[in-house]
Amino acid sequence: AATPATPDAAKVAYHLSDLDKVDFVLGNIANHYKGMGGPENVTIALVIHGPALKAFHKANASPDVTKHTADYTKNGLQLHACINTMRGQNVTLEDLLPGFAVADKGGVVRLAQLQAQGYAYLRP
Repeated sequence: AATPATPDAAKVAYHLSDLDKVDFVLGNIANHYKGMGGPENVTIALVIHGPALKAFHKANASPDVTKHTADYTKNGLQLHACINTMRGQNVTLEDLLPGFAVADKGGVVRLAQLQAQGYAYLRP
């Protein structure tokens, strides 16, 4: 069996599923970049599944979510959308804000993969 990687403070996976926590988590990510001295010092992955993904649909994303998502992806934020949630919400990558990758085995599987790669896990 592979030895699990030791969590690395410079690699972090945020888990977002609650729609009412979208702005809070985006704020956490901004604070995280600041606290680490800038995005060049930390790799952040944001894995989204469940109702929270609705906040990232192009058609109804708020101006704040749209702006922050664009700014953070420019800084290297990795956005992962759960394939099961996408099917459930009947959306494709085209329907989401730019920058998303599909977590093609599901959001929870992607989170476990990231943790196995040494990403620290945060679920604010």
